[in-house]
Amino acid sequence: MRFSERSNPVAYQATLAHSALRAGVNHTASDADLDQAAIEAGLRPAARDQTREAVRDALESPVDFADTSAKDASFALFNTADTGRPLLVVGADGRRFVLEPYPVEASV
Repeated sequence: MRFSERSNPVAYQATLAHSALRAGVNHTASDADLDQAAIEAGLRPAARDQTREAVRDALESPVDFADTSAKDASFALFNTADTGRPLLVVGADGRRFVLEPYPVEASV
Protein backbone atom coordinates (compact mmCIF):
# COMPACT_ATOMS: atom_id res chain seq x y z
CA MET A 1 0.00 0.00 0.00
CA ARG A 2 1.35 3.41 -0.96
CA PHE A 3 0.97 6.36 1.35
CA SER A 4 2.32 9.86 1.68
CA GLU A 5 2.90 12.42 4.38
CA ARG A 6 -0.48 13.92 3.53
CA SER A 7 -2.57 10.77 3.01
CA ASN A 8 -1.36 8.90 6.11
CA PRO A 9 0.85 11.10 8.30
CA VAL A 10 1.30 8.55 11.09
CA ALA A 11 2.43 5.77 8.75
CA TYR A 12 4.76 8.26 7.07
CA GLN A 13 6.23 9.32 10.44
CA ALA A 14 6.67 5.72 11.61
CA THR A 15 8.34 4.72 8.35
CA LEU A 16 10.63 7.75 8.47
CA ALA A 17 11.55 7.03 12.11
CA HIS A 18 12.33 3.41 11.20
CA SER A 19 14.48 4.48 8.26
CA ALA A 20 16.28 7.06 10.43
CA LEU A 21 17.09 4.36 12.98
CA ARG A 22 18.50 2.09 10.26
CA ALA A 23 20.65 5.00 9.05
CA GLY A 24 21.97 5.66 12.56
CA VAL A 25 20.23 9.02 12.82
CA ASN A 26 19.20 10.29 16.25
CA HIS A 27 16.96 13.07 17.58
CA THR A 28 19.52 15.75 16.70
CA ALA A 29 19.21 14.89 13.00
CA SER A 30 19.33 17.74 10.55
CA ASP A 31 16.58 18.21 7.99
CA ALA A 32 19.02 16.89 5.38
CA ASP A 33 19.57 13.70 7.44
CA LEU A 34 15.82 13.13 7.68
CA ASP A 35 15.39 13.88 3.98
CA GLN A 36 18.01 11.25 3.14
CA ALA A 37 16.30 8.74 5.45
CA ALA A 38 13.00 9.45 3.70
CA ILE A 39 14.55 8.88 0.28
CA GLU A 40 16.13 5.62 1.46
CA ALA A 41 12.67 4.48 2.63
CA GLY A 42 11.16 5.30 -0.76
CA LEU A 43 9.36 8.38 0.54
CA ARG A 44 9.44 11.99 -0.53
CA PRO A 45 11.24 14.23 1.97
CA ALA A 46 8.96 15.65 4.66
CA ALA A 47 7.29 18.93 3.81
CA ARG A 48 5.78 19.62 7.23
CA ASP A 49 7.67 20.78 10.31
CA GLN A 50 5.33 18.79 12.58
CA THR A 51 6.35 15.60 10.76
CA ARG A 52 10.02 16.22 11.46
CA GLU A 53 9.18 17.14 15.06
CA ALA A 54 7.21 13.91 15.57
CA VAL A 55 10.08 11.81 14.23
CA ARG A 56 12.68 13.62 16.33
CA ASP A 57 10.46 13.23 19.43
CA ALA A 58 10.16 9.48 18.82
CA LEU A 59 13.92 9.16 18.38
CA GLU A 60 14.65 11.27 21.47
CA SER A 61 12.40 9.46 23.93
CA PRO A 62 12.39 5.71 23.33
CA VAL A 63 10.54 3.63 25.89
CA ASP A 64 12.79 0.92 27.26
CA PHE A 65 10.47 -1.40 29.15
CA ALA A 66 13.41 -2.94 31.02
CA ASP A 67 14.35 0.47 32.46
CA THR A 68 10.99 2.25 32.53
CA SER A 69 8.46 2.18 35.33
CA ALA A 70 4.99 0.88 34.52
CA LYS A 71 3.60 4.35 35.17
CA ASP A 72 6.02 6.02 32.73
CA ALA A 73 5.46 3.33 30.10
CA SER A 74 1.69 3.73 30.43
CA PHE A 75 2.02 7.50 30.08
CA ALA A 76 4.12 7.08 26.91
CA LEU A 77 1.59 4.68 25.39
CA PHE A 78 -1.42 6.86 26.22
CA ASN A 79 0.42 9.96 24.98
CA THR A 80 1.13 8.18 21.70
CA ALA A 81 -2.54 7.32 21.31
CA ASP A 82 -3.56 10.87 22.20
CA THR A 83 -1.13 12.64 19.86
CA GLY A 84 -1.27 10.09 17.04
CA ARG A 85 2.51 10.04 16.79
CA PRO A 86 4.75 6.99 16.54
CA LEU A 87 6.54 5.60 19.60
CA LEU A 88 10.00 4.07 19.69
CA VAL A 89 10.18 1.05 21.98
CA VAL A 90 13.28 -0.87 23.07
CA GLY A 91 12.53 -4.54 23.65
CA ALA A 92 14.04 -6.70 26.38
CA ASP A 93 16.60 -7.98 23.87
CA GLY A 94 17.65 -4.43 22.94
CA ARG A 95 15.98 -4.41 19.53
CA ARG A 96 14.16 -1.20 18.65
CA PHE A 97 10.63 -1.07 17.28
CA VAL A 98 8.55 1.79 15.99
CA LEU A 99 4.94 1.51 17.09
CA GLU A 100 2.34 3.24 14.98
CA PRO A 101 -0.96 4.21 16.62
CA TYR A 102 -3.79 3.06 14.43
CA PRO A 103 -7.29 4.20 15.46
CA VAL A 104 -10.06 1.65 15.23
CA GLU A 105 -13.47 3.07 14.53
CA ALA A 106 -16.44 1.22 15.96
CA SER A 107 -19.15 0.61 13.42
CA VAL A 108 -22.58 1.79 14.49
